[in-house]
Amino acid sequence: SFVVSPEDLWRGVVFLLRALCLGRTVKVPGGPLVRVEGTEVSIPCEVQDYEGPREQDFDWRVIRGDRSVQLISTLDSSFTDSSFRSRVSSREVTIDRTSENSVSLRIRNVKPSDSAAYDCLTPSTDSQLSGNYNATVRLIAVIPDSLVVTPLNNSSQVSERVSEGRSFELHCRASVDFVEHTFLSVSWAVKRGPSTEKILTYGPGGVVRAESSYRQRYADGGLRLDLPGDGVYSLIVSHALPSDEGLYVCSAAEWARDDGDTWTSIQEKQTELKDVKVAPIAQSFRVSAEHNASLRVGEALSLACRVAADSYDLLGLEVAWYVGSAPGGGLDGARLLAHMSRDSVTNGTAAASLSRVSWDTFRLVIRDVGRADSGHYFCVAAAWVQHAGGRWYRAAERSSSAVQVAVAPEEPSYSVILKPVLSAAFSDEPTELECTVTDVERASGVHMTVAWYFEQVLPSDAPSDTSMIALVDENWDLQAGDKYEDRVKAGLIVLSKVKPDTFKLQILSTRDTDRGRYFCTVTAWSRTAQGGWTKRKAVESGRVPVTWTQENPVLVVVATTPKASRDTFEMGCRVTGKNLQTPSYSALIKVEESLGGKVRKVVSLSRDSVMQLEDGTDKERLDSVVLLKTGQQDFRFRMYGTQLSDAGFYFCEATAWTPDAGSTWREAVTAVSNKVQVSFEDTGPAFNVSIHTDTSSVFPGETAKIQCAVTVLGMVAKAGDVSFEVRWFLERSRTTDTEDVHFLASVDRWGVLRQAQRNSSSDCSLERTDAKTYRLSVHNVQDSDGGNYHCTVTPWVRTADGSWQKSKDISSLPVLLVVKFAIWESMKLPLLYGVGAALAVGLLSMLIGFVSARCCFKEASDKDSRATRRLMAMEMD
Repeated sequence: SFVVSPEDLWRGVVFLLRALCLGRTVKVPGGPLVRVEGTEVSIPCEVQDYEGPREQDFDWRVIRGDRSVQLISTLDSSFTDSSFRSRVSSREVTIDRTSENSVSLRIRNVKPSDSAAYDCLTPSTDSQLSGNYNATVRLIAVIPDSLVVTPLNNSSQVSERVSEGRSFELHCRASVDFVEHTFLSVSWAVKRGPSTEKILTYGPGGVVRAESSYRQRYADGGLRLDLPGDGVYSLIVSHALPSDEGLYVCSAAEWARDDGDTWTSIQEKQTELKDVKVAPIAQSFRVSAEHNASLRVGEALSLACRVAADSYDLLGLEVAWYVGSAPGGGLDGARLLAHMSRDSVTNGTAAASLSRVSWDTFRLVIRDVGRADSGHYFCVAAAWVQHAGGRWYRAAERSSSAVQVAVAPEEPSYSVILKPVLSAAFSDEPTELECTVTDVERASGVHMTVAWYFEQVLPSDAPSDTSMIALVDENWDLQAGDKYEDRVKAGLIVLSKVKPDTFKLQILSTRDTDRGRYFCTVTAWSRTAQGGWTKRKAVESGRVPVTWTQENPVLVVVATTPKASRDTFEMGCRVTGKNLQTPSYSALIKVEESLGGKVRKVVSLSRDSVMQLEDGTDKERLDSVVLLKTGQQDFRFRMYGTQLSDAGFYFCEATAWTPDAGSTWREAVTAVSNKVQVSFEDTGPAFNVSIHTDTSSVFPGETAKIQCAVTVLGMVAKAGDVSFEVRWFLERSRTTDTEDVHFLASVDRWGVLRQAQRNSSSDCSLERTDAKTYRLSVHNVQDSDGGNYHCTVTPWVRTADGSWQKSKDISSLPVLLVVKFAIWESMKLPLLYGVGAALAVGLLSMLIGFVSARCCFKEASDKDSRATRRLMAMEMD
């Protein structure tokens, strides 16, 4: 069964009574309406309490005075009057259905001529007429566009950078020509990318409205509206936040009251004010702590935490000090030592205190530190910024890098005494020094090492020169100084520990350079937690001098009057030494060909009496040159079978050697004797050497010939009584002051030829063209063969008793050989090869062309010939 509730029944009765009493109702806005020229106006029209179909039709008319003009209809498209037909067809005037029983008349780009009364009519669909079928609204005025909004300074958009917590101001100027029923409002908004967020609106009607996200801030005073007058509207934003960043715009709107109570925005314009960048406190907030510290037990630890930031006058700082076991461990496992809130309320312990010594410095002090206070200390600081309402928020937090604090145990106390046990009175004697540690206190768990130093005695106004002899480090490793490293390795300097508190330095052979002052330094070491060693203390002893009075060594050498026979030369050398301990002597015989001339070594005798011929003596005379030691201080030089080339000034160079520790000898002093002249009466012939060449310039690859001719002046008994040794040399062009002389070839008096090894492709040959002429030939000359050539001749003359006498060397003047650059020779072969290759390629190309012509075009030629013959035959016909 169908049951009707009392509530539904009552509603039905009310609807029926309303329909019977009232009938159809057409509603439009009460008006009057005010709009701005060029904007759009929309006038709604609604019909209620009607019968018939649910969708109703509407007609709009314009009434000016007594005249009514049809405007637009939803039922009949021809309803429009001709005066409005163009605007309707261009859709400047439209009727939009918003529901089945309501429409909206929309007029775009309204004009002053559109000021009129607009009547909305609904054709009747009721069974009987009741109510109203039309309603009229007045569009009272279409006013001109006079709304203007600009930045206060009338400039284009500017950018402003604001620190977090600071204030910034937004100013704009807005004006409009007011008419009856119009009002003005100003609002501010911020653009962040594609979105725009409205902040605050002033008007219409003088009402201030803050958006939901800014209401609390406006209530706290963080947003303030300022109206200085003259059309200027200002918004002051205080206590800026990072979220305030963006492009700020100012909007001005013109309003009208529809129906007398409803506000309608009839026009709105906006302008960009400024692009605000907010610098966060965290961007400039820095925290640092002081450097590492090393303390001893019982001392006070003082560490400073420094804070740096922009706009520090706005900040409330909170600081806390922590200590951890490892650097970079952070708060995990760290122990809080002291804390200070932003209100300067300090929490700490009796041993640790935290104080603020300046705006940016917070000092931690721990009194009477112990070994347990060692660790890695760091401070954590937080910057707080106050909101407009007095609330605080944490803007930034930073931690400093960790500083290492090492607390060492109490420093041991002891003294060091240095005394000589054995002091050298002369050079090469031993010296012993003893370093003793006394008055030892608080040295539990430490071990001691020693370092030995030498201080050279210098004039009082000169700085002291101290050198380390050697030391024993904390790991008991011996380290020697640079100057004493060899002597320490050889065992000539010994370091030892004879007692737990006594160290000894032994110099087995004291040198003259060891005279000076000595001191030792004893260092105390203790173990670290990581198993290594740490230095606790170092104590230096007083200076102990080690010296003796000794004159410098002196050596005098005297060459005795020679005894010379017809073919033997003998010279004695006596050596006398002073201030030398158990010396041993060595001797070297030298000869100077002429006073101030070239000096060459003849023979030497070592301190062990070993004789050796020197470089300047012919090895063939090993049995004829003798140097003997005839006494402790006497040497005898004897030369048998003297020759003319042995003439010169002879002298003896003696060296005194003294024994050193370790069975070694060192050179003490060297001296030179007087010079003894040895000359011979030469009754033999004289010689001269000349050199010449046929040409002084050659081309590469040619042969250069240079002749060396010997001229004999004087009488020779027989032709075979004179023989010559000839040596050839090349001196290349010199680019420096050093000589660049190269041996090329030689032939001795027996005719034996010897050549030098050559690196170039050229070769040398030497031939004797007659008894006194020698020719050097350089085959296949190269550029490196250019230079000055000369020959050196050594004459040998047979004496009356049949022996041969060697005369002095004679050198010729140099002759210059120039190697020319052969342009034609260098270009001849490449040109011949190029011409030959070009001819071969040309002939080959002709041959290929000929063969191609014969083989490829033969058939075509035959065909052309046959065609020609047929044509000729036809012409003949």
